Amino acid sequence: MGNYDNSKYTYEQILAGVGYYMQDDLLRISNGVKIMQQKLNEAGYLSGTVDGRFGSKTDAAVKDFQRAKGLTVDGKAGKATLTVLDSSTSGLAAYGSTSHDNSYTLFKQKHETVIKSYADRYDIDENILGGFVLVESSGSGFTNGKVKIRLENHHFLKGDAAQYKGIYFDYGSPSFKGHIYRKSSKDAWISCHQNQARENDAFDFATSLNPARAYEATSMGLAQIMGFNYKRCGYNSARDMYNDFATGEAAQLKGFIHFIASDPNLLKACQNNNYRIMASLYNGSGNVNIYAPKIEKAYVEYKNA
Repeated sequence: MGNYDNSKYTYEQILAGVGYYMQDDLLRISNGVKIMQQKLNEAGYLSGTVDGRFGSKTDAAVKDFQRAKGLTVDGKAGKATLTVLDSSTSGLAAYGSTSHDNSYTLFKQKHETVIKSYADRYDIDENILGGFVLVESSGSGFTNGKVKIRLENHHFLKGDAAQYKGIYFDYGSPSFKGHIYRKSSKDAWISCHQNQARENDAFDFATSLNPARAYEATSMGLAQIMGFNYKRCGYNSARDMYNDFATGEAAQLKGFIHFIASDPNLLKACQNNNYRIMASLYNGSGNVNIYAPKIEKAYVEYKNA
């Protein structure tokens, strides 16, 4: 054991390549270690009580994870280890056992550097942007190491993919319901959207039929942005967007913020802290009374986190 103070580094700093976490004989509390413990537990490498203290159980969990992933087995959780850990788990879903207030703190601890950089670039209050991200995000960008997705059959079965309707994919009425698929016309229909394993199975099959249409018909990442919005998010194709989102939640945040900034009216609403216009332009005019209070509340909670 060593006299090593893990509290001097945030989780985001470690991911950026500054420092590392390791076993500490004084067992000082670190919010970054707490995030790491949550993620280790979710990935199946039990690190003991999630308390932010890097003790022997956390050391053993880190080494087991490093060994399983082909990393240097030294118990030091630096950029390489946390990057692989991040891709193996999910964002706020990993904080399920924490209080609501603490989940905001952990989210801010992890993403505040990226959020602040874009807030400064676009002249937005970082707490407004942070709160907006929290409200519109699914809480996590990955499930079991894969980008969180949802293939929308009614968007896939358009244009040159319309030929697959009723054969391999179908939908009900209204079209956003009753999504089913099968891989052979002789097979029984399977319900979509049951879990991420089913989602990826349907998505993989759709990409085998029509890759471009499948990527464009799929929502992805933290904010579940539809692939057909790839240009607004700064990409040349929906597939490029998916591949970049697969590199980490920082890329997903970047895409979401580019999506916001690509709409001058939405960007202005963010700059003016106008929650109702933000909600109207992002969530639809019929949802203003639901989402405007959520954004305002998230702004306050993110600011105080």
